[in-house]
Amino acid sequence: MLTAFQTNINKYFSERGDAVAKASKNTHVMDYRSLVHDKDDSIYAEIKVIVLDLRGFYVEIFDIVNKNLDKVTNPKGEEKPSMY
Repeated sequence: MLTAFQTNINKYFSERGDAVAKASKNTHVMDYRSLVHDKDDSIYAEIKVIVLDLRGFYVEIFDIVNKNLDKVTNPKGEEKPSMY
């Protein structure tokens, strides 16, 4: 997931840079401006999905830790001295 996103973000910045260069050279052509906006919208949607996935992962981790807080704070074998 992360590797694919890194590839996509690099491709996005490269393509966006080309689109901005074309839009600045040809200010009368609105298609270039809309191309920049379309690229921005698509990467925004992709980043939003990734952030929502990350939020879900963190909520799941929080839930697991919260349910097992006793085990996390007082692990088994804590009463006895360690062998090492």
